[in-house]
Amino acid sequence: MLKKSIIIALALLPLAGAQAQNDDAYNESVVVKGSYTPVIEQAEKLNFPAQVTDTLSRIEHAFHYSIAPTRLRAMYDPTRIRAARIIGEPATKLYNNYLRLGMGNYWSPLADLYWSSTRDRLKTYGIRVNHRSSWDKLAKLPEYGPVQQGQTGVTLFGKYIVGEVLQLSTDLSYEHDHNLYYGFTDSTLRTVLGQSRDDIGLGDYRASYNVATWNVGVKNMELDARKLGYAADVHLSDLWGFWHQNELNLNLSGDVHYGFNILNQYKGIAYLHAEWDAYRNSHPDASVPLGYAMAPSADTLLSVGNIVKLNPYAVFLFRGLNIHAGVTLGWDGLSDPAASTRFRLFPDVTVSKSLMNGNVVLSLAATGGFEAVSLNSIRLVNPYVVPDFAATSTGHYDFVAHARWSFNRKLEANAEVSYSLRSNDPTFMLSPRYGLDNVYEVVFNNLNRLTVGGDLTFVNDEMITLRAGGHYYHYTFTDLGAVEPVWSRYYKPDWDALLSVDLNYHYKWFLHLEGQLLGKMDSDRGELPLRYGIAAQVEYRHNRALSFFLRGDNLAFQRYWLWANYPSQRGLFTLGLTYTIPNK
Repeated sequence: MLKKSIIIALALLPLAGAQAQNDDAYNESVVVKGSYTPVIEQAEKLNFPAQVTDTLSRIEHAFHYSIAPTRLRAMYDPTRIRAARIIGEPATKLYNNYLRLGMGNYWSPLADLYWSSTRDRLKTYGIRVNHRSSWDKLAKLPEYGPVQQGQTGVTLFGKYIVGEVLQLSTDLSYEHDHNLYYGFTDSTLRTVLGQSRDDIGLGDYRASYNVATWNVGVKNMELDARKLGYAADVHLSDLWGFWHQNELNLNLSGDVHYGFNILNQYKGIAYLHAEWDAYRNSHPDASVPLGYAMAPSADTLLSVGNIVKLNPYAVFLFRGLNIHAGVTLGWDGLSDPAASTRFRLFPDVTVSKSLMNGNVVLSLAATGGFEAVSLNSIRLVNPYVVPDFAATSTGHYDFVAHARWSFNRKLEANAEVSYSLRSNDPTFMLSPRYGLDNVYEVVFNNLNRLTVGGDLTFVNDEMITLRAGGHYYHYTFTDLGAVEPVWSRYYKPDWDALLSVDLNYHYKWFLHLEGQLLGKMDSDRGELPLRYGIAAQVEYRHNRALSFFLRGDNLAFQRYWLWANYPSQRGLFTLGLTYTIPNK
């Protein structure tokens, strides 16, 4: 009897344990102990370094290198799992502010300030302030007079998330840029106007711009498949200048996207982008810089126009191909009213294929579009343009073949061939309306451009990064009649090249060295010679909050002319520091 009782008791023990688990809810915490290696995704550094160019006019020649890695959004929708609760480490200190101060030769101060709110899951707000300028004459060329220039800007920004799915954002900014139409000598002034430098003031040939901008955006942060996502943005800007020119711009844009299945095997995402871009330009013709050779009038030049674009497209993976397929439809209200048609149609197709386990990526694209060429954008390319420029548009069809080859984790190469058919492509020529030959008109060409280029990047962990690349350009001009205008080839180099080295020594010393070559260009005053530029910056980081830097531009001390009649400074050196205050 005793033996049977023991056997029965042993048999009931598992049932009792199961009953105990059902009665008490599972409620335990897991404490993980051991070595921990944090991994931080690649992100933008909270840093606004000074971009001091090696001349008094900004260099805007674009280099098109595709060496930055791009994260592709996977369209696989995995099953959701519940996150495990782990007792983590305390939050680290945040660096939510940044101050950079410096001073260079030619009386060239710079200042950059950044401040934002600290860590918050729902909101972010802050301010950015920047200033850089130069207040001296051209070294060893005193006959050109003062060559002052500067840029100052301030931006307030904020973002708030509503209900964890809706993001509201806004920013308000003001920018002031100033420079002088200094491209004339004392002898030119005496010959053309019969005046000396003492007879005129800086206000007679000053160019300055003020731009106030307000942006408001809303974005649905829902990323689940088979749910509609959307975003909308409003951009309003007003530009007014020293010569009473004014440009008002209103841009409205919106996007929607939706995920879908193809044959229950492939996934895709459909997008629709819509945009309306409107401009209003005005300028009293009587307000002009020094040297205007025509009879002024009190009439106000006024132009109003807009462009409307609709871009439906879809992105999906199909048997190893990444396909982007769509079109761009639009109405061009900024082009010449006598144009054959204002309705525009452009392709928007890109096909990519990965080979050799993703080490080789081949891409073919046929794309196009049209954009506004506004006073606010053209002055950033050439700050010496006429004050009475009205917004217009430029269109392009682009056909591209691109290859990327990752030899290993340290070495990557890119090669690209493109052929672009461009209409109303802008360039510049000295205005015949100004006798001092120091003010530029914007002129337009219809042209075809063949571009062959590539780059090579070598990265050895985080200690050294080498980059080298270049492009060759060939232009064919169309619709120019029997005689090609001389200005059609102005300021278009046949080739360019770039070589840069970045060194990181024990996270204390950082060195950046860059060399740039720009081929010969035709201009209003003959051929501009080969431009070669060398720039370097060395930075010593004393600790996480304090560092010191020395930057040098145009270290080859070349006196080049980026624009005819506008010589550059020979060399610019800037010494400064950065400081950050840690927060809790």
